[in-house]
Amino acid sequence: MSEKKILTAFFSMTKDYSFGKVERLVKGHTEQVADQIAEITGSDLYRINRTEALRPERIYEPEPIENFDQYDIIYLGYPIYYHTMPLQVSEFLKSYPFENKVIIPFTTHAGSGLGRSVAEIKETCKQSEVLDGLAVGSAEVQSAKQKIKDWTLKSLAAAESR
Repeated sequence: MSEKKILTAFFSMTKDYSFGKVERLVKGHTEQVADQIAEITGSDLYRINRTEALRPERIYEPEPIENFDQYDIIYLGYPIYYHTMPLQVSEFLKSYPFENKVIIPFTTHAGSGLGRSVAEIKETCKQSEVLDGLAVGSAEVQSAKQKIKDWTLKSLAAAESR
């Protein structure tokens, strides 16, 4: 367990739009990965989206995060849409002071990997350190537990050494 305070913030959907079909999930792919990261790191969990609406005209109104300044390391999870993160995640990054924090992105995707999202996080959070991210294919979430664990431990060690 880290001596630094960690937050795992994520955006997740319970509808899977992968591979030309729409399937309802009990728990979204990104949330499943976030849960595993939070368990490994002992971090607090924060769900970025309160609704499943993806329409850009929806205004993002985040639930307040108590004492955001206490967090040193932020694991940031989201599905990749059209090679980038959902608008709500971008708005989340603009809603809190991320200066001097370590951001560690992770995504679920149907073939786009991390897309251009890491570059966009670096552009939005210029005074933060953004570490290498993890991309988990939506179809492999259930079978990727060891991959997620290995990456989480490695990224946590890297973040703690900062």
